[in-house]
Amino acid sequence: MNSDFFEINNYFVDNRSSLRKNYHIYNDKRERIGSIKQKLTLKEMMLKLFPYKTLFPFSIEIRNANGGLESSIAKHNFSFVSNIMVYDAHGKKVGTINKRNFFKPEFKVLNASNEVIAEIKDAWHGPNFVVYDTTEKQIGSIDKKWNGRMRNFVKSNRSYNVNMSTSYSEHENRLTVLTSAITINMLFFK
Repeated sequence: MNSDFFEINNYFVDNRSSLRKNYHIYNDKRERIGSIKQKLTLKEMMLKLFPYKTLFPFSIEIRNANGGLESSIAKHNFSFVSNIMVYDAHGKKVGTINKRNFFKPEFKVLNASNEVIAEIKDAWHGPNFVVYDTTEKQIGSIDKKWNGRMRNFVKSNRSYNVNMSTSYSEHENRLTVLTSAITINMLFFK
């Protein structure tokens, strides 16, 4: 059974703690619909103080407002360009985030069959970036623009808005792309 967590189009992510990567996720009605937590051991917390934090293994969970697991992301080894795995709520691998090289922040998002389903190119300008499908059509974006009701609701400058195209509807790919966009923003632009 698929959750409806990944069926909305706008997610507002607000950082709740700068030391621990804890975020709250809101919909466009200011309702808290979930949270993102990076699980760290004491040793991993110490290693995160060094530059190039993304070299180290990590684990991130996306949970709904009731605490139920929606998705998880994990990097299992120490590497400059290793793959980041995306899992659904049941622990099934649904995709991979592949950083193309160490020096350039460009990413490919692959499905469970290792087929490219999305790309993030030219992400040099920090946390504002666009997600494209394989035909170069925009299917999502992340930016610091907080519109409408959410404009005065932001708690920190480490908050951002994730938008998904209404035409991009296949559940497993949507879960993979959205989770990848959130993860890339958390790890590479904070």
